[in-house]
Amino acid sequence: MKGIKLGGFKNPFSTKSPSDTGSGSTKTSTPAPTVPKPAPTKLNSVQDGFDSKVNTPPTKQPGKDVTSSFGANPLGHAGQNVLNSYNMFPGGAPQGVALPTAQKPFVNANDSLVSLNAHKYQNNTNLSVSPAGTPGVPAHYMHYLSTGEGKFAGIQGVPLHPRPGEPNMVVTGALNGCAVHALHDTKNNNLSFLHHADYSKNGKAELDGFLSQHPNLKPAGSYTPSDYSHPTGKHNLPTGSTPFIHYAQGAGGQPGQWLMSGQLNTYKNGGTPGGRPELMLPTDIPGGALQTVPVTLP
Repeated sequence: MKGIKLGGFKNPFSTKSPSDTGSGSTKTSTPAPTVPKPAPTKLNSVQDGFDSKVNTPPTKQPGKDVTSSFGANPLGHAGQNVLNSYNMFPGGAPQGVALPTAQKPFVNANDSLVSLNAHKYQNNTNLSVSPAGTPGVPAHYMHYLSTGEGKFAGIQGVPLHPRPGEPNMVVTGALNGCAVHALHDTKNNNLSFLHHADYSKNGKAELDGFLSQHPNLKPAGSYTPSDYSHPTGKHNLPTGSTPFIHYAQGAGGQPGQWLMSGQLNTYKNGGTPGGRPELMLPTDIPGGALQTVPVTLP
């Protein structure tokens, strides 16, 4: 499927009120691609964004460098391009990035700094991360723990309002049954972001249990399978989502706001030289493929 084109990008700041369940998000109105709808291809081996395994990953991401376009206006770029965050760091975690464990689920924000890059290849904008200080957009990287390693993994200490020069984006892998939560740390008055594995199974109760052990953390927004997982195509396969969290500057000198955004996707075909499945946008989801959830302090 070549030449995916979306219509004009409109009203990217349509929002929903945060809730513990994350249901009922208001999707941005992005016209569906005007292309024939191919039969979907199901890749049983790929789950979330870092379960995609590659034997000989390339050291350089293929395709045209569109980092400046995505970094300057992530919502606008996502309104016109198919995002892909599978296999974001082929060859291993970026140097200098601390990874969470089941015993220590949160990594300090200062230990999660990376450079984000975007390359357009085979109709996908492939997101990748490299060590902080290398070319790219400064960002925080949020890893996650796969099933069996622990349900929760995230970063803590993200400023409510980043200062000039501080990262204003948080990136993580693709979602297929997992959730991302924003939490207000009332003790330190900053934000934590949490990747919640397999939320679709018993997520609400698990999140309640986790928060009972961290009484200083209060829910400030959730993006869950009830928001992004919908049957699509002639086989009714559920959509996944490419999430990205970014700080939207306020107009006229007013304070800005963090937004959790996600672009619905489904598989077009299997692996590519970049070590990823190629994705496409669903053409039959009412409301379009782009969603936003505001991070709102309780």
